[in-house]
Amino acid sequence: MEKKNIYEIFKEVIREHFIRREKLLSGLKLYRGQAPILLLLSERDGLTQKEIVENMKIKPSTVAIMIRRMKKRGLVITKRDEKDKRFSKVYLTDEGRKFICKLKKTYKQLEEECFGNFTEEERETLKNYLERIRDNLRILNEEKG
Repeated sequence: MEKKNIYEIFKEVIREHFIRREKLLSGLKLYRGQAPILLLLSERDGLTQKEIVENMKIKPSTVAIMIRRMKKRGLVITKRDEKDKRFSKVYLTDEGRKFICKLKKTYKQLEEECFGNFTEEERETLKNYLERIRDNLRILNEEKG
């Protein structure tokens, strides 16, 4: 059997992580992509849809659909900006804040499932490697062309 290269293994890790995360999140009855928006709002409540689009790097129409679904579920509300009535801002509701706690517990569970048998030193080493990979890609993605 031919030995896999690091990139093939990396792709497999991403795939398996995605499958596990979706399985855990399905228990929370979230549509794909809503969790990152909710977590973003838990850090910076009161963003415009444009700010969410820029931060998440997804289409405005996708954000609009997700916001509408989360409003329907009672997780977020939109309010006109006090200073500039042309803009609406998205805020977590009390229900949304409670939901964030469940979401964070789910992500903590996923983290433990992924790294539970790693020592602290191994976790730190892996974290450093992943940060370097992220930084390499970020530099390339920010370059023009």
